[in-house]
Amino acid sequence: MKKSTGRNRLKEFENVITEFQEQLFRFAFFRTGSLADSQDIVQDVFIKLYHLNGHLSSVNNIRYYLFRSISNACTDYHRKNKKYKFEMLEKADIPDNMHEEEASHQMLLVEEYKRIEGLLKDLPDEQAETIRLRVWDEMSFADIAEIMEVPVTTVKSRFKYGIDKLKSKIDKKGEINYGM
Repeated sequence: MKKSTGRNRLKEFENVITEFQEQLFRFAFFRTGSLADSQDIVQDVFIKLYHLNGHLSSVNNIRYYLFRSISNACTDYHRKNKKYKFEMLEKADIPDNMHEEEASHQMLLVEEYKRIEGLLKDLPDEQAETIRLRVWDEMSFADIAEIMEVPVTTVKSRFKYGIDKLKSKIDKKGEINYGM
């Protein structure tokens, strides 16, 4: 009976990883700017989740738990490393032994990070974070409010004001003015 329970717990954990891993990695990456550190942060959060006593069902809202844990780990990362939040990457930290397809995917992610952060760098952190969660992570306003621990109306206003500021950065030709 114990083996069955253990297998069920492991299968449940594998399902959580499959469902959330990529989204959590992007979430961490857009907060650290480091591929390797983002992978470490996500792995550490999954390890802590696995070591919870009992089953994953003891966590009321697994999505909230994971995103909140990643957010807290990224805050700790910045405190520990004394880096500015969302600093721009000069070059990617992609290992030499990485497969070509995976390296290409990582480079695209880095380029996307640079492009998005170029747009969001002048926004207040709360507005930039709300836009990241809504657009990049495709979260609902209610989910964002829960993760950020603010009312839904606050999330909506942060999103609206942030989008309005981004629109003002785009010139009449549709080109982006990064303010450089």
